[in-house]
Amino acid sequence: MLDRPDSDESAAVGAGLLTASLAFSTGAYRELAGLGPDTDAALHYVTEGWRQGLEPLSGIETAYLAPYLASIGLDMAPAVAWLYFDALGLTMPAMREAAEELARAVATSASFDEAYYRKWAPDVPDAALHYVLLGEAVGLRPSENFDPAYYRENYPDVTAFLPHSRLIKHYDDFGRMEGRRGRSHADDIRFEPLPEGRRPAVLMICHEASRTGAPILGWNIMRQLEPKCRVVSVLLHGGDLEEEFRAAAAASVAPLNGVARNPVEMRSMAKRLLNEYRPLYVIANSIETQPLAAELGRLGVPVVALVHEFATYSRPHSKLEEMFGWASEVVFPARVVAQSSFEMVTGLEDRSGIHILPQGRSELPPSRAPEHAGSESLDAIFAPRPAPVRQPSVGRAPDLRLPGQEDAIVVLGAGWVQLRKGVEAFVETAVVARRLRPDLKLRFVWVGDGFDPRHDLTYSVYLDDQIRRSDLGDSFAMMPAVDDIAGIYRQADIFLLSSRLDPQPNVAIDAMSLGIPLVCFAGGVGTAEVLAEEPATRELVVPHLDAAAAAQLICRLAEDRAGRERLGEELVRLAARTFDMEAYVAQIDGFGRRAAERLAIGEEVLNEAMAVIDPFLLFTVHESWTPPHDWPRIAAIKWRLWNGVAASEHGRSPTRPVRRAVAGFHPTLYALARRAACVDGDRDPLVHWLESGRPQGPWSRPVHLPHRRRESGLRLALHAHFHYPELADDLIDRLRANASRPDLFVTTDSALKAEMLSTALARYPGRSELRTVPNAGRDIGAFLTGLADVIGADTYDVIGHVHAKRSLAVDAQMGERWRTFLWTNLVGGRGAMMDTAALAFEENPGLGLLIAEDPNVVGWNANREVAQELARRMGIEEPLPDFFDFPLGTMFWARREGLRPLLDLDLSWQDYPPEPLPDDGTVLHALERLIPFAVGKAGLGMAGLRVPGTSW
Repeated sequence: MLDRPDSDESAAVGAGLLTASLAFSTGAYRELAGLGPDTDAALHYVTEGWRQGLEPLSGIETAYLAPYLASIGLDMAPAVAWLYFDALGLTMPAMREAAEELARAVATSASFDEAYYRKWAPDVPDAALHYVLLGEAVGLRPSENFDPAYYRENYPDVTAFLPHSRLIKHYDDFGRMEGRRGRSHADDIRFEPLPEGRRPAVLMICHEASRTGAPILGWNIMRQLEPKCRVVSVLLHGGDLEEEFRAAAAASVAPLNGVARNPVEMRSMAKRLLNEYRPLYVIANSIETQPLAAELGRLGVPVVALVHEFATYSRPHSKLEEMFGWASEVVFPARVVAQSSFEMVTGLEDRSGIHILPQGRSELPPSRAPEHAGSESLDAIFAPRPAPVRQPSVGRAPDLRLPGQEDAIVVLGAGWVQLRKGVEAFVETAVVARRLRPDLKLRFVWVGDGFDPRHDLTYSVYLDDQIRRSDLGDSFAMMPAVDDIAGIYRQADIFLLSSRLDPQPNVAIDAMSLGIPLVCFAGGVGTAEVLAEEPATRELVVPHLDAAAAAQLICRLAEDRAGRERLGEELVRLAARTFDMEAYVAQIDGFGRRAAERLAIGEEVLNEAMAVIDPFLLFTVHESWTPPHDWPRIAAIKWRLWNGVAASEHGRSPTRPVRRAVAGFHPTLYALARRAACVDGDRDPLVHWLESGRPQGPWSRPVHLPHRRRESGLRLALHAHFHYPELADDLIDRLRANASRPDLFVTTDSALKAEMLSTALARYPGRSELRTVPNAGRDIGAFLTGLADVIGADTYDVIGHVHAKRSLAVDAQMGERWRTFLWTNLVGGRGAMMDTAALAFEENPGLGLLIAEDPNVVGWNANREVAQELARRMGIEEPLPDFFDFPLGTMFWARREGLRPLLDLDLSWQDYPPEPLPDDGTVLHALERLIPFAVGKAGLGMAGLRVPGTSW
């Protein structure tokens, strides 16, 4: 798809990177290599010249790098490698003498251990020089006590400004004294060895080992899974059940107590887990495991996420997006729990790998100490809770009925006392029931810790006041948790599940399994769904938090013993077929194994993928690139390519941003065209495309790499809109890097800004015109309305459009990176890209639009409805597709004829929305996406522009 069909992709990318460098002179290299005028100088060096030891870059020595590059698996032209590292901000010394001087300093460092380091590079003549040139850049450790990749990422306040290969010196001279860590916490955590065996390794991550619902469920899953897999227990926090987890696992990792949950530490932990255990897949038990689970997903390990929490109380919401974005499979215990996440995370409902699966009934680990209350395991406790003084609990269940009231009907509630459990609704139901039927002997009893009105001022004190003012007397009691939960259940006649937001509480599963009639509120608990689906148990579900309805039902059940027995029998049957732990774990294991199979890639295809993948497209500027021999990065590449087609029917953004891996290839368009294999089969579209012989189609388009400076014979115009006039000098400098001199039309929204811009325009060697336009429609209004006379006239063949983008309201640094990326690829700075664009239009009369080859694959988001109306007005009759490419950021080059449909909209200044604009869903966002459709209506095609080594 690159515009150098006579070479393979990697050679073309390397040649393009060389051409884009100001240190490369085509004429000088032709003279050095003895080439004729028709030979592509950059391609010659990439394919032949470097093997002859030729130096193509002025003032930079690179030929001596070849054996060092080969030692880390990089069989590539040294000058191209030098430019790659320079693009990443990891510039090697320009001259060999400077590199050797720095190597001598590193060799005497207290953090450099040559014997240790030579395990990475055993055959190079100078280990310290190897570290200076490449080792620190790719994260090779110079000793057990210093990790340069960790140090660079963990301390950007200093490392972002350090020259190449200075991290080790900074740590020795300053970092250690300042208390900075030389390596991650992951290096200090105890990892038990995994016994040898044919069973695959599976990681079980739990957020803690407390006697609460999610950890107890995790413990039960481990016990069921252990005969099939070698389970590795990973606890983010410790707790009462640490010994139980250790006993149930084939190997365990010491709890990560005190380890920061930031991405740097979690990424280091994830890499070590991969290297130590090579897991087939991961079970992330609770959304609270997201910090580690997401990093494992990033490294290519399939993650099965068990989400027991409502999105309503999960904070921050970015935690949800991260987990759902990197999980291969997501398991919710009930539809109501899933729906809360669907409402929070766009596109989640439509992505593949979403399952509704009630968990099985959990066994409770025996208590090892009196203070460990067994009933604390009655439900999952995920929301923040107070830390009151623990009330004393007893081993044997106390009598729930008072002396002389042995025939009383006991209505039981259970769980940790907190707002989410709706204990105040339990109290209110007791009040209403007593008022409705004072003649009934009803005894409402709540069993569970956390009720401490003397110390807990967040909930208990208000609950205590409610109980006192309700004057319930001896018909109501609050009791602490006990070990003998079975003895509590035996005394219960009715169970009232008063929860307002409870996924699938274990107490409800227990009650149903024991045949205790269970009354619950609709919409607030997963149990209500299970009961409502069966005609025989539907009556047990009352409207949400309707205490009066609950009280009426309880009173009716209290005097209908036969009805309670009938309901009990139905509940036992329903629980038996719904809450099956063995079947639940088998399905989870199946999800994990199938996800691993989908990610499996043959070695031949993997090697081909590695040859065509552009790491600068695939990885963000914040992600360090490492050489191919680093297998975790290869695994990351395998998974990063594709996360399933999210919202494929609606074109909304997926739960995880999709980045293209190969210039000119749209993974989602290919996946939809090969739906059976890539969507329904959940296959990686790039891998499938490679396996299929790289077929051409709407998912592929030409991409033009930098060419030499060359004045165009076309009539060119460039429109530049400046909301930030201080950026004008940068654009002028980029224009001057080209031989072509388009007529430059500059717009801004105030006289003061126009005055500032006139100074910058004086530096432009071509014709320019400055216009002041209303502050409406931003750059699009300035282009389509403010410049309508220029676009509509038959004066120019090709018109470009750029603007001074900053995105200060969203992410200032992101805005700077994005604008720099777009201007570099569309105008110049590391290559004559305006000349390259003009040449592409000259050579292909059917080309109508050139856009920067953006790494990100973006869909309609909230703009489809607006876009459909505008498309109708432009006379576009065909349905708009779900996914497509467009000039992200609204900067491009286009033939004048291709812009005519947009101009025909005849947009006035009043048609644009007023400021401040929302981030999405406006006519401006819709017009940005409609540009390729307007060009297509004119019968013209689209291609990309790409400066190798650029990203954002």
